[in-house]
Amino acid sequence: MAADEQEPAIVAPAAERTISDVETLKALSDPVRLRILETMIQAPDDAWTVKRIAAALGVGPTKLYHHIGILEEHAFIHPAGTRVVSGIIETRYRIAQLSVRLDRSLLAGGTTDENAAAVNDVIRSIFDTVSEDVSRAMRSGEMRLDAAGEPSRGILRQDLTRLSPARAEELRTRLTDLLNEFEGDADGEDDATAVPFGLLVALYPVTDTREEPTDD
Repeated sequence: MAADEQEPAIVAPAAERTISDVETLKALSDPVRLRILETMIQAPDDAWTVKRIAAALGVGPTKLYHHIGILEEHAFIHPAGTRVVSGIIETRYRIAQLSVRLDRSLLAGGTTDENAAAVNDVIRSIFDTVSEDVSRAMRSGEMRLDAAGEPSRGILRQDLTRLSPARAEELRTRLTDLLNEFEGDADGEDDATAVPFGLLVALYPVTDTREEPTDD
């Protein structure tokens, strides 16, 4: 190791982190910061420079320093060493956790307006990011529509169905089990042909419109 390089002990990323405060949640409410984490999670054992992250996102490094600082402040990433490059100290970062979940208190019905706004911002950022990813995949040809109008190499589908509480819970459980089965698939990680896929699943109740409004 060169004299001008500093390497702290390697800390493996945590398997999961639960967010229970609104300020940490707000750190995730920006699409750029979500992109940074998505980029780093593809190589969770690597030490990433801002320059490398910027190249992966196709933006200039100066646009990321603010976001990197917020992610570090809220422990989504942590420093993994420094080195001097052309007289400038360059910091490398590692991702701190492989997945994130929200504490039930942030999603409770009696949550504050600030909590609700932060949750809505995160949801909006997630859907905006997914929309950009799908559009990019369509434009690049990675995802094409077949003769039946279905996308290849992926699924793009929205349904409205009616389920009893028991059937809804069964569907939720089976979807969760399936996602867990393919999450961090060891075979996929070892396969040289493996490529990253994005995945967004949402199961949620909607307003029941069967009853006609009264004249009252």
